[in-house]
Amino acid sequence: MKAKNTPAEQSARERAIHLLARREHSRKELRNKLIQKGFSAEQIDPELDSLEHRGWLSDLRFTESWIRHRIQSGYGPYRIRNELAEKGVSRDLIEQSFEEMTVDWVKMAHKVWQKKYNAMPQDWPEKVKQMRFLQYRGFFSQDIETMYEMIKSEQGDS
Repeated sequence: MKAKNTPAEQSARERAIHLLARREHSRKELRNKLIQKGFSAEQIDPELDSLEHRGWLSDLRFTESWIRHRIQSGYGPYRIRNELAEKGVSRDLIEQSFEEMTVDWVKMAHKVWQKKYNAMPQDWPEKVKQMRFLQYRGFFSQDIETMYEMIKSEQGDS
């Protein structure tokens, strides 16, 4: 019986499958990881093509998975889109994935705000601090303002 290959003895294909077994990856992300492991582009690209052809590597599946994960972690659309672009996902695929989702970003911002603050700001500096936090998390200013209006109306402070 042959001994199991050490990471240094693995082929680009074996290493890619090992990485994909752990979680979804974008093609660019997987390619970069394989390059870091010392594989050449000539070794990597045909293997990635083969994995895509078999349906084992899919930027669409990665994008959908990433969006769901980041939403559950309390991040907004702006930040999620930028993260996906950094991971090599095309803008068209990102927009297509977002269009297929039905997410109420105002409610999501409210949920994140509630977990962190749960109290309306008492003055302008406090509101700026809260808004900066939500913008850092990737929510758009308009959604944040709408969230504050929603909270005010719920509290009867119109």
